[in-house]
Amino acid sequence: MSRETAMHQDVEVGDYLLTINVAPKNDPAGAENIDGFSVRVTVTRHDGTPVRGSTHAEDSGELTGAHGPYVTVADAVAHGEAWGRHFVARVLGGAV
Repeated sequence: MSRETAMHQDVEVGDYLLTINVAPKNDPAGAENIDGFSVRVTVTRHDGTPVRGSTHAEDSGELTGAHGPYVTVADAVAHGEAWGRHFVARVLGGAV
């Protein structure tokens, strides 16, 4: 797989900000080879108030595709944004 770099993207969703970070997943057998990409999403509020309770940020943890890492950065970003929008709508009850 080609050497694409990690990337960062912010997406506004109502009162919330999704910070999407994509990172390469290296092949365990050859660390110089990239197998694909994982994504991590952090959800915060624009005004700095807690997201829920006293928690100022919610983190998705590392997300990968159903059958391993995402093939492209774009695939990882799309999944991260979908996860974040779902989290805001279903868990936090905010607008998507």
